[in-house]
Amino acid sequence: MNSLLKKIVTTIFISGCITAAHADDVCKMTPGTTTCGSGVVNSLSGNGMVEVNGTAVIGATTINGLLNASDAKFSSLDVNGSVNLMQCTITGSSEIKGSLVASSTKFENKLDVYSEITRFVNSKINGDLHLRHTDSFKQVVYLDNFSEVSGNIIFDDGDGEVIVRGSSKISGKVVGGHAVNK
Repeated sequence: MNSLLKKIVTTIFISGCITAAHADDVCKMTPGTTTCGSGVVNSLSGNGMVEVNGTAVIGATTINGLLNASDAKFSSLDVNGSVNLMQCTITGSSEIKGSLVASSTKFENKLDVYSEITRFVNSKINGDLHLRHTDSFKQVVYLDNFSEVSGNIIFDDGDGEVIVRGSSKISGKVVGGHAVNK
């Protein structure tokens, strides 16, 4: 019986080491650059350029710099810099302080953006899209190719414009701005 317990503990320990070693293989960090590949990580933070491809982030993601992500899943996003998302899913709330381009991406919760120009291509926001105060003269949101906002689009500065093209739609209201169908 005692030998069976030792074998179980050894197996669990080895499995844990393999899992931990695999987690280290998912993201590589060098000064100014973080690159993550296929796999799962508990959280992600980076400064400078962050490239994510096929990664699932269980906890918070905090980036100061540029985030380029494709085929990734995030529980939340907090980015101070530019963001390019391709075929991503964000399940929690997100805050982007910089330009945002999202293609074939799904935001399952609210999204706060501090930017002059925000672009969605074939993407969906299941909550409100809130355009926060910037020093820009005008804020513009582009909804292209079947993009959809289920909630409201709210412009804090009161001079926003939503360009709706390619069968895109807004289910809620545009507050502090107006929509233009093209």
